[in-house]
Amino acid sequence: MGNLSEHFGDNNFFCRCKACGSRDYRIHLGLVGALEAIMEHFGKPLEVVSGYWCDDFSEKQTGGRKTAHNKGKAAHIKIKDVPLTELFKFAETIPELNGVGYYPAEGFIHVDTRKEEKSLWAKEGDKYIPLTPEKRTRYGL
Repeated sequence: MGNLSEHFGDNNFFCRCKACGSRDYRIHLGLVGALEAIMEHFGKPLEVVSGYWCDDFSEKQTGGRKTAHNKGKAAHIKIKDVPLTELFKFAETIPELNGVGYYPAEGFIHVDTRKEEKSLWAKEGDKYIPLTPEKRTRYGL
């Protein structure tokens, strides 16, 4: 039981850095609803690897560029025993999720509720590559 939804509480979305003491967080309830839909579909617990990023953590991750994580609109997620390819393919069908990224080396996917047009990508090394038909084939997406 969580305090935000049936399965999620604020503790799932706290910033994971040490600078803010892991007490800061923001969360978009539309994101929580999308995560509930993903859990329901797979019937397994979903792990939020990373949710909200405070300014210090964001600086370290992106060089200061603001992201959906800073607004509480993004999460990195995985589900034990669910292939990332299947998790990605389902996440991209959820209308609230306009950002979906595939991070095979890191072992999770990125999902966000940005207002901008839908964006799909794969992370390759330190680059974020738009998900073209060729990349979909390469990754089995």
